[in-house]
Amino acid sequence: MAACLVGVAERAAQVEAAQPVREGVEPDGEVGGVSRCEGALPHAAPPVRRVRATLGRASDYYGPGGVNTVIGPTVFAAALAGKTARWVGDLDQPHTVAYLPDIAAALVTLGERAEADGRAWHLPAAGPAAGPVTGRRFLDLVRGVSGAHRRPPDRVGERSASSACSTRPCAQLGETWYQRDRPFISDDSAFRNAFGPVKVTPRDEGVAATRDWYRHNAA
Repeated sequence: MAACLVGVAERAAQVEAAQPVREGVEPDGEVGGVSRCEGALPHAAPPVRRVRATLGRASDYYGPGGVNTVIGPTVFAAALAGKTARWVGDLDQPHTVAYLPDIAAALVTLGERAEADGRAWHLPAAGPAAGPVTGRRFLDLVRGVSGAHRRPPDRVGERSASSACSTRPCAQLGETWYQRDRPFISDDSAFRNAFGPVKVTPRDEGVAATRDWYRHNAA
């Protein structure tokens, strides 16, 4: 009986401004080391590899139940409470964001399809027509569906990024700050080409569903 291991990791790759991020590029430092170890698993030599392995990678994410993310409590819970929503990075740089249920669906695809084995995949985010979104536009969407009074969005800079949320990944944001002070666009074309048409939740629907979850699960 074959076993299949599917991993997911937030993408960390240093690239030139405005160039889409593709598989196979890793940052230096602790985050890059972890990412390289994850990426090596699907390529392990046959004597070492005892399970089928593939790796799904996503950019910053939001969605129902998504609290260990920089697009979580400091955005949705803050907006619902009438507080200032905080975006980590430059508000006006395009940035790929992924919706948590879409990530889950893509991981199921990777687990079910044998051709996914042996490599890493960027998971689908917003459709090609929608493209990446800027922090300012995303916060406008959140405030709009939350019925929050319009307050100036707050940009969290590199020095204060570790306080944006309390999780370990947030404490490591400085290592990958190049993802936040310039365009960060994830190229998911390999996944789409390999597995056919992909249904991705429209951003406004995802934001509304995430708002509803936070509204009923306030800390």
